[in-house]
Amino acid sequence: MSRPIYSRLVIPRKARDDAIVGLVSQYAPLGFSEEGRDLVACFRSASAARDASLTLAASRIACELTTDIPEGDPFTSFREASRPFPVGRRFWIDPGDPSDSRSPAGRIPLRLPASRAFGTGSHESTRLALMALEEGALEGLAVLDVGTGSAVLALAAAALGARCAVGCDTDFEAVAVARGNLRLHPFGERVTLVVAAPAALRGAFPLIVANLLPEEFLPIERSVAARLASSGRLILSGIPLAGEPRLLARLRAKRWRLTGRLTEGEWSCVCLERAS
Repeated sequence: MSRPIYSRLVIPRKARDDAIVGLVSQYAPLGFSEEGRDLVACFRSASAARDASLTLAASRIACELTTDIPEGDPFTSFREASRPFPVGRRFWIDPGDPSDSRSPAGRIPLRLPASRAFGTGSHESTRLALMALEEGALEGLAVLDVGTGSAVLALAAAALGARCAVGCDTDFEAVAVARGNLRLHPFGERVTLVVAAPAALRGAFPLIVANLLPEEFLPIERSVAARLASSGRLILSGIPLAGEPRLLARLRAKRWRLTGRLTEGEWSCVCLERAS
């Protein structure tokens, strides 16, 4: 039986322009890792990898593409080299192989081995969403994580006291990886994962969190709003700063009201409520 193949796109990060991640994410990479100062994106589809390289080239961003690589595990070296790091006031992210390493006193460990599901907490958009979760009172709430990826945000909500967290994603492979992540956490039993879009869900949630690019969120905005409880809150991360004004203008037109905002690097995270 032949081994699966994948493609690697290596992007030198001399300027460390993290908007590059947003561009490449449009082509559904398996995941990201870093090699020295370079960003590496892995793809199952060679054509998607080529399209991503052409988009970067059009923006005058240098990259090196290698296709048809027999797959072992492209994330093994990343996990072996990874070191835990703090996020916000309370979290301790461990993207390495599952271990029993101790987190510093007062910090909650989130063990998220690098994999094909986006979300080890190393990207600004994920960190911003985690910090926004910290700022709210989650005790006893039901939380919906739209586009859950590795389930990092659903797990964080449960760790912060949410009664339950539901993570939904249309990527079956991402959900399969995320289910393994749940087993690494004692509070993972309060997280439910489903392969579904928000439109397929039922019920209302006092808090919804979504770490999605604007072009991913806007087409599902109505179905997300339908799942939000009266007086509920939406945390929306994954917004490139350059596109934030346009996005907020569109959301205000759809009766969303801005209540808070966090930024890091070239990324923004906003907290919203439905206007009366």
